[in-house]
Amino acid sequence: MANPRENILVVDDNQDIRNLVTAILENDGYTVSTCDSGAAALAALERSTPSLILLDVMMPQLSGYEVLEKIRANRDKKVSGIPIMMITAKSEIEDIDRALELGATSYIVKPFRAVHLCEKIRDVLNSK
Repeated sequence: MANPRENILVVDDNQDIRNLVTAILENDGYTVSTCDSGAAALAALERSTPSLILLDVMMPQLSGYEVLEKIRANRDKKVSGIPIMMITAKSEIEDIDRALELGATSYIVKPFRAVHLCEKIRDVLNSK
């Protein structure tokens, strides 16, 4: 079970995915907040600092890659140091490499199994 003080920010433009991931994470004991766009996520980071960000790649206006770049470039080390797990349907090695080069901590491909998602999250949070 998760530490309930661990807050995870889920950023995905798809409401069904946000609802699914929220249910999985809350069932595993995490506190979850969500955003439906990259711009909303960047605004949310001005108000609070989550323990982890789950970030979709394919979103309108700002892609997950662009959001990742902006977070990593933030002058506030509390923000720029947040672990970020990309969660996307993009499964090509080039996509994974790009995310990792931009500073993603981890990468998971949709569709995923709930148990696999929770294991990867625990691994990321335990290695902070």
